[in-house]
Amino acid sequence: MMTRTLILALSLTVAAVPAAAQTEGATAAVNTNDLDLTHAADRARLDMRLKNAARRVCQSGLRGLAEAARQSACVSATLANAAPQTERAIAQAQSGTQLALLMVNIAR
Repeated sequence: MMTRTLILALSLTVAAVPAAAQTEGATAAVNTNDLDLTHAADRARLDMRLKNAARRVCQSGLRGLAEAARQSACVSATLANAAPQTERAIAQAQSGTQLALLMVNIAR
C-alpha cells in the first residue's frame, strides 16, 4: 500500500474560556511525521504531544489560583476541540495517508 504524506492544520477555538483571557494568536506545531497513527503506541505519543502543545498555547505566564483554573479550562477546551480533527487524522492514517504536522492554536 502506498503511503501519502500531508500537512493538516488544526485551527482550534476555545469557547469555554473568555476571549480576554486567551493568549491571542498562540500557535504550536505538533510533529507527526515520525508517528504511525495506525499503532496505539504512536496514538498515545500524539495525545501527549497535543497535551503539551495545548499547555504551551494556553500558558500566559501569570500566576495565581484563578489563572491556574483558566489555564486548565483552556487546555481541556483546546483538547476537546482537537478531538474530531485528531480522530480524522487517525482515520486517514488507517486509509494510508500519513500526516506530517498538526497545528494547534487558539483563535479569538
